[in-house]
Parts: sequence; structure tokens; C-alpha cells
Amino acid sequence: MTAPAGKTALMIGASRGLGYALAAEYLARGLRVTATVRGARRTGLHDLARSSDGRLVVEAVDITVPEQVAAWHDRLARATFDLLFVNAGVTNGPGETVADVSTDTFVRLMVTNALSPMRVVEALQDLAARNGTNAVMSYLDYQGQTVCW
Repeated sequence: MTAPAGKTALMIGASRGLGYALAAEYLARGLRVTATVRGARRTGLHDLARSSDGRLVVEAVDITVPEQVAAWHDRLARATFDLLFVNAGVTNGPGETVADVSTDTFVRLMVTNALSPMRVVEALQDLAARNGTNAVMSYLDYQGQTVCW
């Protein structure tokens, strides 16, 4: 299955896991993809970009830093995307129970997994095509169980 010519996706949070798999699938379907990683560390997404014939651009953006999102928006200001997909999720330590989680850790999880994705959708909504799609997927690992919303 291929996408109609010229379709584009903006994938936030694509360095690994579900975000990476979705970026790879959209590429396989013929979309041009701009995808993000957090930080300067090299990821599998960079390797995928190298083999994408220029259809995948990797950007480094930490969505928990509003100034980075604003600067990134300015760099993308002339682009339009058919799909804006925000994928965000960090987790606490393996085996940690709710009783073990500090308030600071809980706040970090909620800022990354809930507040920042909503801020990104709001900040980047003008980059979405008129009939485009906005999607948000976030998740939390709790005692070996992954919960997505």
C-alpha cells in the first residue's frame, strides 16, 4: 500500500519503539517524513534516514522545552504536513510501584507524557494541512504493563 504522491508526516518522538515503527511504516507507504529525537544521541532513526533517499529528515527537539518547540516551529514555518503525530512517553523505573514514585518523578512523567504533547499540538497546528490529521499517542509503563492513551 502506498500513499498518494506528496503526502507528508510530522512524527514527534520517533527515536525508538512505537514512534520509530510508525515512522518506518509511513516511509514504506511512500510518505515523506520529518521525525524527531530528543537530544543529540544517534539513534536507529538516523540510520533509517540514511537509507531513505532523502524522504526522512531527523530533527532534535525536546518537547518538554517550550523554547525548543517554538524555535522548531519557526524553522518549519513554510512546511505543511498531512499528518501531525505526537508520540511521547517516558516511564519510571522497572518494578517501581506507585508508592515508590516521588512527586518529582510523577511531575516529570506527566509533563512529558500529557502536558507537552498537548502543547506541541497547539504550537504546531498551523503546520497541519487543511484536511490533515492530528494524532497523539502517549503511554506509561507500570509494573511491566504498557498503557497507551
